[in-house]
Amino acid sequence: MKTASFIFLSFSLLVCSNISNAAFYSYKYCTIQNKCKELKYTLNQGSYVLHAYEPPVDEFYIKIKDDKYYVIYKNIFMEGVEVGWAQMKVITNNENKLVMETNKIFQTLGNYNSIGDGDNFEYIPSKNYRSNMYVLNDFYDRYSFRQYQKLTFIKKNKQLLLDCKSYMQDLDPKNNLSGMFYGVCTDKEKVYFKETPEL
Repeated sequence: MKTASFIFLSFSLLVCSNISNAAFYSYKYCTIQNKCKELKYTLNQGSYVLHAYEPPVDEFYIKIKDDKYYVIYKNIFMEGVEVGWAQMKVITNNENKLVMETNKIFQTLGNYNSIGDGDNFEYIPSKNYRSNMYVLNDFYDRYSFRQYQKLTFIKKNKQLLLDCKSYMQDLDPKNNLSGMFYGVCTDKEKVYFKETPEL
């Protein structure tokens, strides 16, 4: 029997559909053996930021701004790091389920993704890139590539659960089966999100 993998997003406000501004951080990672480690979000000059290699793990934010939903991610690979974001289209949002999708990813740190039309040796010159840092509110949008991502969350006990199996099945094989949550879903990790303080 295959072990089902879920990403648990532990926040209560997102269960309601009328939230307009909030941010949630991937603060805890647990293995299928239920060994967990906790992370702390990073602030710089009063803003939430992602540093390229600190901590040396994948990190995620879900940001709601003016009723628009975004996913901001950091993926670490053997070859380097990729930081980016996507605006999500909400397909379903009711008391039981939240379904979001996108077909466009914006990169903000790292070498330009080979899936796109660019050069894998071209480093993305976003604001603060020399410091290997990305500020969540920058929404740098010069470099992008097309890739379909679908996130289906089941609402339960004031949590949202992402089924990694469904996520992986929805990835486009033409895109080398890569994606924002590909690493953690491949490793069958559970990732817990909670709301961050309002800044």
